[in-house]
Amino acid sequence: MNDPTASTVAFKPGERNVFFHILTACNLSCRHCYINPEQHGAGSVSRQTMEQWLTLFADSTQAGNLVFLGGEPTLHPDLAHGIRFARKLGYRSVTVDSNGFLFHDFLDRVGPDELEFLSFSLDGPTAEVNDPLRGRGTFAVCTANLKRARQKGFRTSLIYTANRLNLAICGPCPSC
Repeated sequence: MNDPTASTVAFKPGERNVFFHILTACNLSCRHCYINPEQHGAGSVSRQTMEQWLTLFADSTQAGNLVFLGGEPTLHPDLAHGIRFARKLGYRSVTVDSNGFLFHDFLDRVGPDELEFLSFSLDGPTAEVNDPLRGRGTFAVCTANLKRARQKGFRTSLIYTANRLNLAICGPCPSC
């Protein structure tokens, strides 16, 4: 399950990697978000559909890695169930990519032994860089929940979407 030497989510050749968008809803309106409600809808998968899709993509002959995505996946009330169901099906690793708000008491409903990683999205090393992209106060909430997750024993990783606005902090460079 958890490899203490791994520093981030790692996929290997010959493994099955499933990126499962369980809903498109999100509490943020990030400037660079690729989710478009007009194109992608505004719904979420039901518990039954979640189980059906997880079963469909499970393969006992091949190691499987699962990443729950959204929108914001912790907004889905059945995410904890989906994580446990995936483990029962034999997925080798389960990761949740979150914006860090961690809805539905996520850290109390899921244990560190159930996830390979809990990945947090930040788009800057400070609130001054991150918040103009993700929304006022998001840096503080995300980093506080990241610290809570680490204190509870979760293995964490960061997701950083590079763009002209947050790369500009590196100073003048030809590509920014």
